[in-house]
Amino acid sequence: MDMVEPAGPADPTENSPREVVVGLLADPDLPATLARELARTLPAELRAAVGPEVRWSVERVRDPFEAMFPDSQRLVDKARQRVRDTNWDLAVCLTDLPLLDDGGVTAVKISRADRVALVSLPSLGGVLLHRRLRDVVVPLVAVLDPAVSADPAGQLRRVGLEPVPPGDHEIQGFRRAGPGFVRLLAGMIRANRPWQLVIGLSTALASAVAGSAFGILYSSIWLLATSLGPLRLSAVIVAAIGALAVWLIVNHSLWEHRERSHARSERERRLRNAGTVFTVGAGAIVFFLALCLLTGIAVALVVPPAYLAGSVGHPAGPLDYVKVTLMASVLGTVAGAVGSGLEDDTTVRQATYGYREQARHRLVERESD
Repeated sequence: MDMVEPAGPADPTENSPREVVVGLLADPDLPATLARELARTLPAELRAAVGPEVRWSVERVRDPFEAMFPDSQRLVDKARQRVRDTNWDLAVCLTDLPLLDDGGVTAVKISRADRVALVSLPSLGGVLLHRRLRDVVVPLVAVLDPAVSADPAGQLRRVGLEPVPPGDHEIQGFRRAGPGFVRLLAGMIRANRPWQLVIGLSTALASAVAGSAFGILYSSIWLLATSLGPLRLSAVIVAAIGALAVWLIVNHSLWEHRERSHARSERERRLRNAGTVFTVGAGAIVFFLALCLLTGIAVALVVPPAYLAGSVGHPAGPLDYVKVTLMASVLGTVAGAVGSGLEDDTTVRQATYGYREQARHRLVERESD
């Protein structure tokens, strides 16, 4: 009788999941923050989307991409180098660099041959960024993985991305459907973090507090505030906020002039200037609201109702306190505008812009000297 030899032990690698290392290469500031959040959730998202046959691991690197404006090709080249020189199987770059083409706003660029993708965060808009980024990166990774037979256009069309007419045979661009420039502008403002203007301009804030104190302590300001109607008071508030914004832009050379611009087109230069105006405007509004909060607390603590009533000539109610607070804050905002002139340009840009815009302004400054 023939002996049947028992089968040898099964190869433990035969049924084990294939491991894929995804690299996230991110600009500092907002892109690095989103990359940190994405690195925690991406493996589970990819496992659910692709299946259990792949074990996903994510590594993230914060890289400033020095002196790489305005050529996004250099960002792709740097990611290619990472894929070649490290254990990464594919790389996704996250940047706050807006990408424009002849027909609109480019959201994503991919090179399947190099297993590299570039995502422009401003193209995703100003809200729900983590969710929108996750929705884009998950199909992107599936497209870049050579073992997954995925059609890039079909995968990305599901998340609202349409292919750009080919211009580079190696790199394919994709646009988001809808009002791309409005979304891009919102994304640029979000990347610039306008709410940090309050804590970034310490000299201006000190001047603003001093100006508000003048409005709190002088009864003639109370009388003026309570005598103003809603429209006139609103106009005064808008004028004060506008004065702060204009002073910051003009005095610290935030406006990008044609002769000093690194923009590749007039449309791009206008877009960047619009981003500056809205960023500084939003920051000035936050500055005013923060000042109102501080001033309102001070008015409530310092000014008794009976004393306010005696000064304005009628019983003092909550509306009178609101008007006094607003008028004192207007004075403080104007004083803050003057005080911002004492800030150096670097401090203002750090308070106004994200990393890449700061680097871009430094580059323009160096070349104009």
